[in-house]
Amino acid sequence: MVLEIGRTVLVDDGPAVVTSLHVAGVTVRVLDGSSRVVEWPDLDQLREPNRADAGAVIRRLQPLWSCMSEAGKETTLDRLEVVLEIVTGFRRGHAELADGGEPREPFGPAWGVSLTTRCTRMAALLTDELQNDRGHRRRLDAGSSRRTSVSASTVYNWVVRWRQDGLVGLVDARQLRGRVPFDVVLSTEFRSAAALVVGQLDGSTSTVNIDELMRRIRVRMLAVGLDEPVPQRASLQYLSQLMRERGHTTRSQRTRSLRGTTGYSHVPVVRIGEVVAIDATRADVLVYDERSGKPISVEILTAIDVASRVVLALRVVARSADSVDASLLMYDVMRPMSQLVEGTTYRDWRWAGIPEGIAPPFTPAVWNSLEDATLQGEHPIPGLTPDAIRSDHGSIFVSAAFEDVLRKFQIDLLLSRGKRPTDNAHVERWHETLQRAVQQLPGYKGRNPSQRGSATGRIDAGAIEPLVTATELQRHLRAFVALDYHRTWHQGLVYPGVELERLTPLSLFDALHAVTGRIHVPQDPDLLYEFLPVRWGTVGGSGVEFHNLTYDAPVLDGFRAVRSGEFRRQDSAVPFFYDPHDVSRIWFRDPATGTVVEVPWRGAHLLSAPMTDATRDRAIGRIRAQRGAGMLKRGAATELIARELGALSTNAGLKEWRAQLAAAQLRVEQSRRDHDEAQAAIAEAASLDNPAPGTSDFVALPEDSAGLSVYRDDEWPDLREL
Repeated sequence: MVLEIGRTVLVDDGPAVVTSLHVAGVTVRVLDGSSRVVEWPDLDQLREPNRADAGAVIRRLQPLWSCMSEAGKETTLDRLEVVLEIVTGFRRGHAELADGGEPREPFGPAWGVSLTTRCTRMAALLTDELQNDRGHRRRLDAGSSRRTSVSASTVYNWVVRWRQDGLVGLVDARQLRGRVPFDVVLSTEFRSAAALVVGQLDGSTSTVNIDELMRRIRVRMLAVGLDEPVPQRASLQYLSQLMRERGHTTRSQRTRSLRGTTGYSHVPVVRIGEVVAIDATRADVLVYDERSGKPISVEILTAIDVASRVVLALRVVARSADSVDASLLMYDVMRPMSQLVEGTTYRDWRWAGIPEGIAPPFTPAVWNSLEDATLQGEHPIPGLTPDAIRSDHGSIFVSAAFEDVLRKFQIDLLLSRGKRPTDNAHVERWHETLQRAVQQLPGYKGRNPSQRGSATGRIDAGAIEPLVTATELQRHLRAFVALDYHRTWHQGLVYPGVELERLTPLSLFDALHAVTGRIHVPQDPDLLYEFLPVRWGTVGGSGVEFHNLTYDAPVLDGFRAVRSGEFRRQDSAVPFFYDPHDVSRIWFRDPATGTVVEVPWRGAHLLSAPMTDATRDRAIGRIRAQRGAGMLKRGAATELIARELGALSTNAGLKEWRAQLAAAQLRVEQSRRDHDEAQAAIAEAASLDNPAPGTSDFVALPEDSAGLSVYRDDEWPDLREL
């Protein structure tokens, strides 16, 4: 239909009469007699006239109007006619639209009657109409309605709500088909202020309740001169909806705030080893410290191949992980390992070497063979040299020591953006998977204190189960990787041509391996030492000194008078491999044999406490404070440091120092396992170079060795030539 002069437009408080039409829109006269311009974009599409004879509905009302049932619209228009007649004397609000007999006494301002009297008179008329309505009588008889009259207070409340909220105040919410349209019930200013206040909850600040949010919104609106009231129920519902969208916890708020910076497709990694994601997380389980006899917390370091989701390396380390832990994680990444299951027992991961052959491409018929296979026997843990490492900005990953390791092996470091954990989503998702493993153990403490049981971590008679040690936790997690995670269908894994197959990480790794070809991995038996920092020192008659500790061994006899420039140009210093996790010894590569040999601290036999760089520095600091720095320079340093370490270990009173001692113990134990394994590999490689008569070509280590198995004809490559 065509909108003409004299027709009405349904606006916020009722019908407005069109007085003129022009290019920009229409001019209408509202109920108070004033004129306003309604632009064409603000008008909803024209429609056939209804009882209010409205040729159009203002767009702000349309969301509400479209949510209402036909019965709801009828009820709202009935109430609007009643209110307009009480206030103006005309059911449609304008004298030019008056029906016969309007205005009726006592409605409208012309009769000089109070609003209460007009409402009482209108209530009597409505009650009379209701009692004479045959349709309503049938509903009464059927029991679908119980209303027999309309009270004066009800009519008065209609007028009050109309004056406060306009047409919206007359809507019966029970007649709405869905939710109340907030863009009609609430002002634009309130919704803008609410969105701004709730939008500030991005996980960086503590979340607050609805009442505090409402207070902040009022303060913001008053600051710009807006003091209009808002519907209480609708405003609270609107804030509740915003909080559901934003998240009620800081964790969900942080996740949702990152969605605007995340991508909409998978990372384009198609080759194994192209990108390896690494990260550290606090283990949600307490472990038993054998030295102190108390429960402690540890961290878990993990490396995941992004293309196949295979866990290449996993270490349980003392908190907080340092750059040496990160470097040794890369050492594990490059070592192919396996796990042996015999009956109901399983061993820790063992260095297994890398096979020469490559498995043929998989077919759809055998994709799931790993899932159906027995758990008995060897379970492979692949190793590779990554092209790039993806990590966050953790201090251990941006340290000079870790970057030196990556530079040595020509590995790129891809850092996530600040406060963007979704940049490293694969390993972050792995931390969620770890919950399946740690919840199986005694000492599980939940993700936060609210989830922690009252007996968690107890090691006295009230303990439910004995806690596991850090070594047992690492063995358990590695078994979970090999026997559960690697053999479980991963919904995010897809292979071209078999998109509907249920792929496991290991099956996809093997398929991509077949396509990629042989993976070159450095497999020197002394590979470990390439991941340790190098210290330069001058060898004298009593050995070489680092940090007031003197190290000596027979291997240094030929290097006690090295000429300048033999190892480096500027002086006569000799390079040593140095492990900050166990400073009771250093390692020296003999240039004549190429073998890495241990050089112990001269006072190592006096030790009764774990000796890392942190515990050594603390002992030296106490000696200097109590006896003066000169005591460390008169030949008594060895015995003094050993004695001070023992005193610190037995008289550790401070909780902070007990935690450092527990961390030092874990680091020393892990360091000794790593070096013992490397030394066993070095010894095995030496025996392969000089085999005994009758030795077969294939040699496997005994069960209690490091697990290295190689071919006799293979030569260990020179890492420096790779």
